Amino acid sequence: MRTGNKIAWIYTWLMMGLVCLVGLLFYLLTAHSINRIYNSFLAERANATAVKLWEKDELDEVSYALVKKRYEQTLPSTQEIILNADSAGTRNTLSHYLGEEQIKSLFEGELIYFDQNDDRQGVALYYPDNEGNFIILILSNNRYGEEILNRMGWFLLAALLITALLIHGIGKFYASRVVNKIDEAYQSEKSFISNASHELNNPLTAIQGECEITLLKPRTPDEYQSALQRIADETRRIITLMKHLLFLSRGDQEILRSVIEPIRLDTYLKELAEEYAVPYTSDGTATLVNANPHLLDVAIRNILNNALKYSDGKTVRISLAERQVTIADQGIGIPKKEIKRIFQPFYRGKNARDFKGNGIGLSLSYRILRLYGARLHIESKEGKGTQAHILFD
Repeated sequence: MRTGNKIAWIYTWLMMGLVCLVGLLFYLLTAHSINRIYNSFLAERANATAVKLWEKDELDEVSYALVKKRYEQTLPSTQEIILNADSAGTRNTLSHYLGEEQIKSLFEGELIYFDQNDDRQGVALYYPDNEGNFIILILSNNRYGEEILNRMGWFLLAALLITALLIHGIGKFYASRVVNKIDEAYQSEKSFISNASHELNNPLTAIQGECEITLLKPRTPDEYQSALQRIADETRRIITLMKHLLFLSRGDQEILRSVIEPIRLDTYLKELAEEYAVPYTSDGTATLVNANPHLLDVAIRNILNNALKYSDGKTVRISLAERQVTIADQGIGIPKKEIKRIFQPFYRGKNARDFKGNGIGLSLSYRILRLYGARLHIESKEGKGTQAHILFD
């Protein structure tokens, strides 16, 4: 079973267990409420029966008419059993309906509710009167309550099945998303390790090869100097790569603790454009941003260096308008389906692999700018060029 399906089924069973528990609790509470209400009707019927039988001579006609009406309207379909409490055989008769403790409580004046094996509910009332002591048994089938519970049971079952389908569908949908994200993270980590190893291996291999070739025979001072220069270049490449990796491994809070100061963005961009000899335009507004000068310089230089690298000698432009920096080139561009992956460390587009680089600069810029509240957005068309927009809050 695939991981996504397994998670979906586990989620479904857990949620269904909870739904079943809630449904069962609701059913039992409803059954208890119906039973309690019906018992109150039985008790009312028993009292109405007693008053109708033994209190007629003590009530006026209006009161007695009301009692009689109440008697007729309260559970008309009942069985009534009238017993003389003082009769010797009464306890024996009661034993068919009540237990010994219940009979004892009944004679102490307590109202006793009981259930019969034929699904009837009953109530026993001890009624002392000047004509004697009597016991009234009222028995009846709670047909309406049974019908309500029966329908509720089927309704809950149907709701349970529908809920199971919905929960499983929702669980499968979200489980697939979670698993896909985990898989993407895993693949990204795998790709990161593979690319990092590759980028470290290349200069190390070059250094090893240069050393081995140089040591094959005696060389002139110029040849040794040339070999050492190539080794130094590859060493610098490794050091730069390691610095970038160490920076990426640092936590956001650790980076934000570095020195932050106001920076005139317009002045900085103008000086940067002059240094690289590229056109620069501005709306003339003095734009201040709060950031670490070194880190901001690293972020923007990485983007500018990429633009120059892939521009194929064509013009690269820098512009500033309303706190948005745009670095535009007319180079090789980025394939549309690869744009969403360009901020991944070491990722390089298929049309950029012939150019020197390690694929870490843009991911570094993205993280630095994000930490300082800036948004980096890339627009590109393959073969036509790329525009990098940096919007500062």
